[in-house]
Amino acid sequence: MKIKMKNGEFVELFNGLAAVQQLKGVKFGLLVSKNVRIIQEELDYLEEASKPTQEFVDLSVKINQLMNEKKQDEVKAVEEENSTLVQERKDQLAELEKLMQEEVEIELLPIPENCLPADISGEQIINIDKIIE
Repeated sequence: MKIKMKNGEFVELFNGLAAVQQLKGVKFGLLVSKNVRIIQEELDYLEEASKPTQEFVDLSVKINQLMNEKKQDEVKAVEEENSTLVQERKDQLAELEKLMQEEVEIELLPIPENCLPADISGEQIINIDKIIE
């Protein structure tokens, strides 16, 4: 089944599938794992686009340390000293948000209702209902 949705919706579907991976049922488990793999391969570029630079990660660790030590003035100073790096990360996240709004079409395997596990909850069903037939 071909499904056309925004990247963000596919991420939500991926998370829904990941949340039901531990449920029992051979056919259900196979369909879930295959769909997880398909979505993961199709949206791999989003993960790459969201990764912060090592420089930003180091800065974040330093800021978190200062915040834990309740050194607000030093936090502000460090952020100001690294304003370009902080702005680059904000720009990166804005670009990622644009990517999340783009529509894509992915061919997924439908999950027949009759292979849903008996112990699946309504909340879990809602999170994967786009591929249940």
